[in-house]
Amino acid sequence: MDIYDYRAGKERMFSEIIQFEKKNGKAEKQSVRTSVGYIDFYIYRPKNHQNRELPMFINLHGGGFVLGYCEQDGKYCQMLADIAGCAVVNIDYCLAPENKFPAAIESTYEVVKYLEQNGNNYMLNPKKIVIGGHSAGGNISAALVLMSIKNQENLFSGLILDYALLDFAKIEKNIIDSAKAMSNERLQQYMDWYLTDDQDKFNELASPLLAKDVSAFPPTLVISAYYDSFREEEEEFAEKLKNFNVPVEYYCFDGCSHGFTHDIFSEYNAVMSQRAWDAMGMFLSKRFNG
Repeated sequence: MDIYDYRAGKERMFSEIIQFEKKNGKAEKQSVRTSVGYIDFYIYRPKNHQNRELPMFINLHGGGFVLGYCEQDGKYCQMLADIAGCAVVNIDYCLAPENKFPAAIESTYEVVKYLEQNGNNYMLNPKKIVIGGHSAGGNISAALVLMSIKNQENLFSGLILDYALLDFAKIEKNIIDSAKAMSNERLQQYMDWYLTDDQDKFNELASPLLAKDVSAFPPTLVISAYYDSFREEEEEFAEKLKNFNVPVEYYCFDGCSHGFTHDIFSEYNAVMSQRAWDAMGMFLSKRFNG
């Protein structure tokens, strides 16, 4: 399928919620110039923040590395801000195939560095940053932690992975129920759009599970869905972190599929979704207030 046809179908699905968020959301929209051009981000604050400096959770949306629509996470960003008493920065990172790997990682890192260096201007605490994301956004989040460690900057005090793809090298995923999981054919299409060549899938920034040393990772929350084709690599990643003595919380939600946390998707599970968001909120509270 052509990427533009694929996006057109998703645009019809997301357009109403995006317009609602733009009209009614309480976020502040900002932009920063990066190596790929301007990148927008939204800042959500708790309802009663009283103009005080806040710790920040950086949220990266899903979409297979090729879809934008960060506004789909808007109400959940507000929910996390209210639960954890923090600011949530929702970054609209650049997309493939126009920006192939590792452009989304490198340019998002530039945004994070900008927020770290200029956080005080936005009443954000640059010393308390947790990063996390959903699906492709989780992949990018783990890659940003690796980049931060490599640069000896250690920007992040926590990481949240919500049904994240963590291993492109294993393209043939174990699928329990083909009616409830992303197909290997669809995953291959995403990979072709995102990666420049076959060797990229062995790069730890594309496949964080392949990182040899994860001992410097911050405390991490990993959320899986039982029927998700990425569940095994998420379990393996959580176990790898534990083996390196990194504090890890791992939850696998029974009866759930990829995308179960978001009500815009057909896979949405209302009860399990609330439990997952509560787990994320509690994790943030512990990282910021513990």
